[in-house]
Amino acid sequence: MSKQGLASVGIALKIDSKELNYVQEIGDIGGTPSDLDATCLKDQMKKHVPGVQDTSAFEVTYLFDNSATDSDFRTVKAAQNAGTIKTVEVAFPDGTKFTSSGYISTYVVGAKVDELITAKLVVNLQSDWVVTNPGV
Repeated sequence: MSKQGLASVGIALKIDSKELNYVQEIGDIGGTPSDLDATCLKDQMKKHVPGVQDTSAFEVTYLFDNSATDSDFRTVKAAQNAGTIKTVEVAFPDGTKFTSSGYISTYVVGAKVDELITAKLVVNLQSDWVVTNPGV
């Protein structure tokens, strides 16, 4: 029997098999197709067909730290500096995995008083998300 909901505790994110340690938020996985107008002069109502899937960029918020060679910021910055397409994997606690690929970039988000400094990882996706079901 399936569960009634799944907590976000334990979600893991990897870039080219290197797991990030301090992820706080991930963006949408997937997207909707564009809406192509297929209305003809004889139609009494507008008709639409799905077009190209629009996933936009996949964004991740993580805690900034640059104090160690294996810090999340250095890992992401190295992926950005490589300038090549990298694999991105998101693993859910139930064993579901979502994998895609794209160009990586990162930047430090503006800071305020009494807040932790965060950074943003942006993946300009170059492929659709592939879903691996638990137990496969």
